[in-house]
Amino acid sequence: MAVMKMIALTMVGPHEEMEPVARQMVLSGGFQPIPLDFLVNDRRLRSRVTTESENPYDDLLSKMATIWKGAGERIPEPEPIQLGQGFNYKDTKVIVEQVTEKLETWSQRRDVLADDLERLEATKNFVEALKNLDMKPNELSEAQFALPSFGRLSIDNFNRLVESTIDAPLLAVELSRTQENVWALVFFVPGYKDGAKKILDAVYFREFSIEEISNQLSQADPLKQLEGEIRRHEREINELESSSKSVLDERRKEFETLFSRLYTMQRVYDICKGRGEVSGMYVLSGWIPEDTFGLVKETLDAEAPMTSVLVEAVQNMDYAGIRIPTMLRNNKLVRSFQYVVEMYSIPSYGEVDPSPFVALTFILFFGFMFGDVGHGFLLWLAALYMGKKGILNKSLAYVMKCASCSSMVFGVLYGSVFGIEKQEWALWISPMHDITTLFGVAIFVGVLLISTGMILNMIVCYRRRDFGRLLFDGQGLAGLFVYWGAAIAIVISILGFKTPFPVAYLWYVVGFVFLLTFFRDTLARTLLHQNVENHEPRSVQVIEVLHNLMNYFANTASFIRLGAFALNHFALSLTVLVLSNLFGKLPGGIVLKVIMFIVGNLFIVGLEGLIVFIQVLRLEYYEFFSKFYRGGGSLFKPVGWGREKSHMKS
Repeated sequence: MAVMKMIALTMVGPHEEMEPVARQMVLSGGFQPIPLDFLVNDRRLRSRVTTESENPYDDLLSKMATIWKGAGERIPEPEPIQLGQGFNYKDTKVIVEQVTEKLETWSQRRDVLADDLERLEATKNFVEALKNLDMKPNELSEAQFALPSFGRLSIDNFNRLVESTIDAPLLAVELSRTQENVWALVFFVPGYKDGAKKILDAVYFREFSIEEISNQLSQADPLKQLEGEIRRHEREINELESSSKSVLDERRKEFETLFSRLYTMQRVYDICKGRGEVSGMYVLSGWIPEDTFGLVKETLDAEAPMTSVLVEAVQNMDYAGIRIPTMLRNNKLVRSFQYVVEMYSIPSYGEVDPSPFVALTFILFFGFMFGDVGHGFLLWLAALYMGKKGILNKSLAYVMKCASCSSMVFGVLYGSVFGIEKQEWALWISPMHDITTLFGVAIFVGVLLISTGMILNMIVCYRRRDFGRLLFDGQGLAGLFVYWGAAIAIVISILGFKTPFPVAYLWYVVGFVFLLTFFRDTLARTLLHQNVENHEPRSVQVIEVLHNLMNYFANTASFIRLGAFALNHFALSLTVLVLSNLFGKLPGGIVLKVIMFIVGNLFIVGLEGLIVFIQVLRLEYYEFFSKFYRGGGSLFKPVGWGREKSHMKS
């Protein structure tokens, strides 16, 4: 459960072997290409490297899309298909052109007819609207003082257009509407032509030329003429769709298989876009997780025997601009809490992944502050509903369901159900009757979590071989001794424990270790012979050490909020119960009492649940993360199967 180790993999081989390799990378979904400009440092060699910029399979996929487009159907979802060595672009292009030649012609004809049909329907709507207004088209086209514009837009955009005319010299008149669109006339003064165009473009106004419409209306009964042409266009479009659908139904399985093959190769070339060619040999580089290298090597040995593989250790990569991507791999419980970490920042490569710690502490902190069986159950129902409806994403919904279960567990420990708290019900403590224990546990939890953060910081320093900070920094071992020593001394003084030595001696040791942190860099150079480069003034280092000391106490005191919000929850619940009883004394009291009780508890779950969620995030981000976590990483984004098909219009 950590940040996965990555490998920089470079493959050099002939063209006929690179495509099978890239296919395997696409289907496995575990390869993120690296631009060759980052890897080739030699300028003379870089000038000889040519790279791919276009995907040749985009055009073939667009051609295949016309098969379903012409039949009036949606483009199918492609399926991953393993391709043999014989599948290549040249032969596939011939097959696609043979399959789509006739259907593409029908589709193009259908598009032309659809455009003409839209224009005819616009003309019909325009003529009908003016007939009701007792006006003629040429009267509008010849207007001088108020320029007209006719067109169609959605109902929502028409409402936006009407609102925008309040402060602009522009008038929008609705002529007619369908279930989705409005046909409208827009008038504006000649001097406001550019401003009117910007407003109309902003609301996606589909304009039709009034002058062209007027010139087309030559018969005495233009409506009859238009209705006849509309029927003819609709009939021809239906015939084309019917013919295309018949062809599609006869060969549907064949077309879908070919489409999936093309789509697979399109994804392959998304990888190959980052490749380079030098003297007839192709170069492809990228990141892969270390634990997948064995499978990749087997594939290369079997399908690309002439391809050479170069593996570079990431710690030796000193190329400017390269950022090692971060891949997190956690179990199902922890995986959803990665979302909480990502809201703060992505772990940088080599950093400790805090997700497992967040999964545990987030659940415990939320339950500690919001412990109630009834309220936890309502929160669980709300998280379940919002997750199914898509109001919350899956990760956040899972986090909230875990937090609500923790609330119910702590509700049992506190003996609290819908704010009704009784000491005899409690399996552990009753917050209102054991306030000292409640705050004592809160402080202890704070000390434990802050100490964990400092230990994780020492692990990070060890990985970076920064032993000076590990031993002598205020966030390292010296700082941990100062923190624990001060905490033990304070507890002994407050509780009056007897010790075999005066407590002052413990404070002397704490003070001595604390002084060591002022000379962190000096000690690292003299004792550890570590090359420390620190250009900060001495005064800045002193302020940093004092800031660490103040943070020890401030961060620990911040955990008092665990107990404070547990008491606050009881106080709010008690207020709801008191108000419910007061309402119960009014006429119709039993009904009012029930309503007040329900509304009050829903208010507690909604408002206090949100506040507690924010407070838990604060404890995680400021008190815990600040001790060891830097973030600033970039997620591993392999070239996988999924891709937007926006260029294939259905």
